[in-house]
Amino acid sequence: MSSGDSGRPVAVFDLDDTLVRGDSFGRFLRVLLLRGPGRAAASLMSAMFLLPLFFLPPTRRLAIMGFLWLATVGVPSSRFAELAEEFAAAHTARPRHIAVALQRLHAHLDAGDRVVVATACADPVATAVCRGLGLDAVEVVAAQLRRGRHSFQAVRGCLGAEKVLRLQEAGIAIPVAYAYTDSATDLPLLQAATHRYLIDPTPRALRRVGDELGTEFTVLRSRPGEG
Repeated sequence: MSSGDSGRPVAVFDLDDTLVRGDSFGRFLRVLLLRGPGRAAASLMSAMFLLPLFFLPPTRRLAIMGFLWLATVGVPSSRFAELAEEFAAAHTARPRHIAVALQRLHAHLDAGDRVVVATACADPVATAVCRGLGLDAVEVVAAQLRRGRHSFQAVRGCLGAEKVLRLQEAGIAIPVAYAYTDSATDLPLLQAATHRYLIDPTPRALRRVGDELGTEFTVLRSRPGEG
């Protein structure tokens, strides 16, 4: 069993649709894009061109950069952080909690494990969402933004194999003891864990993970009797 600092087992949790329902950063961007009539009009016009790019892997990053520019142009860093906190307060209302995963997370904390939330959601939104879930005690490894001259820019991801690299850069030895996620995108993380858990996976995610890992993982459902 792997360990982090002081020989403690490490438990890594995804955030979106693992601890809280929904795409946190996507929802936050939508709030920003529709904030004010001018920005909303420009966003809706641009969406006709950007949405098709988003659904094509070779051009997805270009679409994300376009939406991020539209959402954050003219927004100072301090205001961006305030908006992230306001969004997180609403986004983490109790009906959005995924109790089965949150219970596991708190059990790891109670056991003295090192608990890390590793997410493609960008900071400071990811950290604000964790605070909204009452997870001030966990470490957060998230995608990174940088304030440019006029807007925020994406500078570092935390998805797929990049997530495992980011964990290693945070001083976490691989394999980790426990990994929890809903998504087959996190197969590199699951493969880098001794104990693997899928939270409320879709049938497609379940098939993809099963194709790679066989039966070497456990499915946890928030609604007993599903799947």
